[in-house]
Amino acid sequence: MRILLIKPPLNENLLAPNNDEPLELEYVAAAASGHDVEILDMRIEKNLWKKLENLRPDLVGITAYTCDVRRAKEVLREVKKFDAKIKTVVGGHHATILPADFALPFVDSVFIGMADDSFKQFVNLMDAGRDVRETNNIALVKDNELYFTEQKPFAANLDLIPFPARDLTRHYRKHYRDSVKNITGLIVTSRGCPYRCTFCACWKIMKGKYITRSPESVVAEYAGLPEEIDLVCFADDNTLHGTGRAWRLISLIKERGIKKRFMMYARTDLIVSHPDLVESLRDIGLEYLLVGVESFKDEELKKLNKKVAAQTNIEALQILRKLGISVSPHLIVDPEFTKEDFRELFRYVCDMELFRPVYTVLTPLPGTQLYEDNYDRLAIRDYDYFDFTHSVLPTRLSRREFYRQYASLYNKSYSFRRYFRWKLRYLADLGRKKKRFPPPASDRIPFFLLALLRAYAVRLYIGIRKRYKTEPLVNKLTRA
Repeated sequence: MRILLIKPPLNENLLAPNNDEPLELEYVAAAASGHDVEILDMRIEKNLWKKLENLRPDLVGITAYTCDVRRAKEVLREVKKFDAKIKTVVGGHHATILPADFALPFVDSVFIGMADDSFKQFVNLMDAGRDVRETNNIALVKDNELYFTEQKPFAANLDLIPFPARDLTRHYRKHYRDSVKNITGLIVTSRGCPYRCTFCACWKIMKGKYITRSPESVVAEYAGLPEEIDLVCFADDNTLHGTGRAWRLISLIKERGIKKRFMMYARTDLIVSHPDLVESLRDIGLEYLLVGVESFKDEELKKLNKKVAAQTNIEALQILRKLGISVSPHLIVDPEFTKEDFRELFRYVCDMELFRPVYTVLTPLPGTQLYEDNYDRLAIRDYDYFDFTHSVLPTRLSRREFYRQYASLYNKSYSFRRYFRWKLRYLADLGRKKKRFPPPASDRIPFFLLALLRAYAVRLYIGIRKRYKTEPLVNKLTRA
């Protein structure tokens, strides 16, 4: 069979688009080995009809996060216009949580949950001319209605899943870069999540299960990543959950002498409990940690069900500074923020000397407890705006003022003023025997890198300030 897997075009409303490799499609492609599979990344290559003419696929599949839903639908509609006989399927986060959104005339089947097993089963049945209803964990679309097949638990042994088919995206590799232009590659060591944060649906997609790969499997894939990758991103939230597994990972990387730069996600309570583990990661190439600080207030962390105290966040950031490990802290901006809340958040960033903060607007994604609790309050229901830089919930401040304050966070955090204030303070301290200031934080970035991030922040600042002008508010009385 000829199969085309598609990453949809970028949602034009996104201010900070994701430019990572389409790992989910590379996994699905690997599951369909033995067939003629191609991946079209429409964030980069726009000409869908040309690809369809050249490949003449029997089956087209697409993946979509919530903010990609509209573009994914547009692509599938075009596929059916090209040839109504092509079978169209959709999977991914949103399709799993709200499959009814794809009960459409130009969609044939919806994949629920992890599709490594079900896609292989579906393709082989289709190729043999057998009834695809024998496939587990899908929904067939007929007359705009969904008909679900048997729903079975996802296979527990991740080591049996083939490595992602990265050869199919080799020609796109130079485009997969982070905000400072590193060519990046993704790797995951687990699926699901053992935690129950109200703003995250990761654990719900796996129906509460958390399963891991063996360190041996992870390191085998890690060692074989394309050489042109500058920075490896461990993309699962819980790579370090289960410290025995993490220590084994470190040991195997050392044994094999693998020299790569990488980043990971880490919870602050793990950093505080196991600073020696983090130090060992630094010694084998850890570039920085992405840390979900979320808030500096205990009441906010409790509301998010984060299961971490504000003091633990502070201790973790201090440990990372002492170890000389850079940190990219993620901080949540609540739509209920007042001007004073914005000021306190920036004060916290300055006090903790955080130089690579990421500010995300609290967004109730479908599938989260936050979504279920706030559905009736949504100020915006257009999925295009579920991007973590729009507030889809009502704001306490006027929306104009909320976005002005939000934009200002980026503008001030990535300012040359912050950089030169530290530089002058550091130079003034050089000749003193008794230092007046603590040593520079590891997140003090070189001026050239700051200039890149500053340009990025200015673009965000300009774009965010205009957010309120184009928002499709459900209630027109919501204050602009």
